[in-house]
Amino acid sequence: MIKSLTQYFAQNGQLILPNIGMLNYHKEASVWVNSILLAPKETIIFVPTDSKPNKLFYNFLSNHLDVSFEQAIVQYDQFLENVFNNDLPHLELGNFGTLAKVDGAYQWTSKFNSAAYFKDIEISPITIHDELDANKSNQKDRWYLWPIILVVLSLVLILFKFL
Repeated sequence: MIKSLTQYFAQNGQLILPNIGMLNYHKEASVWVNSILLAPKETIIFVPTDSKPNKLFYNFLSNHLDVSFEQAIVQYDQFLENVFNNDLPHLELGNFGTLAKVDGAYQWTSKFNSAAYFKDIEISPITIHDELDANKSNQKDRWYLWPIILVVLSLVLILFKFL
């Protein structure tokens, strides 16, 4: 069951635990600050709530466990009841983290650290040298000499032929 729950959370970014709460994947986009691109921040947040999972979740669970829709509902409720009524009342959700029941309250301990995958990027300004532009402008100033030389040479050859 835990493998199915972990896979559902990884695919959908949300997992509702009836009468306990909801696990949500939260992502903050990267932003520019001066010349630094701050890395995006990704976290898994636990929100205590009294909601029920939707049909999509139970469909996924029934297909993954190869049971009927109604049986998936019953098995999921029994699983959660058994997990939190044992001597070690915690639910380990793969490498994402652990949900534990401490003094009647549920606490989420995340193992997910996006800072290990994303780093800030500092971009320094690029300096452009004007030396290339100066050389090009000098060469462009002399272009008119070639046509004049060709015209003079052509005239000299034509005169030489007639003489």
